[in-house]
Amino acid sequence: MILIDNSFIGYVLTNLDLNILQTCSSTNDVAIKNAKKGLPEGTSYLSYLQTKGRGRNNNQWESMKGNLFLSIIFRPTLSKVKWQQLSLIIGLSILETLIKLGVDKNIIELKWPNDVLVEKSKISGVLLESFDDFIVAGIGLNILKKPQNEIKWKTTKLYDHINKDFSLKYIANVILKITFKNYAIWEDKGFNYFKKKINNTIFNINNKIVIKLNSQSNDINGVFLGLGDNGSLKIKIDNKYLEYHSVESFFFPDEEL
Repeated sequence: MILIDNSFIGYVLTNLDLNILQTCSSTNDVAIKNAKKGLPEGTSYLSYLQTKGRGRNNNQWESMKGNLFLSIIFRPTLSKVKWQQLSLIIGLSILETLIKLGVDKNIIELKWPNDVLVEKSKISGVLLESFDDFIVAGIGLNILKKPQNEIKWKTTKLYDHINKDFSLKYIANVILKITFKNYAIWEDKGFNYFKKKINNTIFNINNKIVIKLNSQSNDINGVFLGLGDNGSLKIKIDNKYLEYHSVESFFFPDEEL
């Protein structure tokens, strides 16, 4: 069971500045532009429409009106090699937000490194873009509509799983408050504080996995053991235990899409 740890409520930043846009090319573009001007951590942008939304690896993010498009500026003090962990911290925060909004906690999972699933269907994704002294995290969350251009995954939307109505601004504020609580704990206590909690919700743990490190490499076959100490992909190959911080692609041969 995932619980929001109220003992850390004092960590939450009070300076959360949510800016509402009617439309933009990409909320990440807006956040990056303003972060370069020096706007502080906690500044965020919610747009009701995106014309050029994007996901990881420059994939298009289908930005359907009625869904949530949110980007946040972070200025971490932790070593830059740890910044990629933030994708999982934000994913956990989205999971906790969905529970708060009324989604059954037993049907929500995190998919390494940046997706949130409900009933094995993608509902949300996180895009991190890192610069010298800041990160912009883009969050897409399907609220009213589910994209149709996903080839690898079935998709779902929030209102398939709850019977309440919430404004996009309300949902964005819940995400921000939970995210910055978890972010502050991450900066103070590190990723290990969250590892067990995340592994309890990780998709397809203890199942077969096939990894490709790059376009020239052979497939690596093993068993997915969840996340390592630094948020890496941990797998077992024969009697060896290996961890990978980044891979070109992976899939679970036994999964049913």
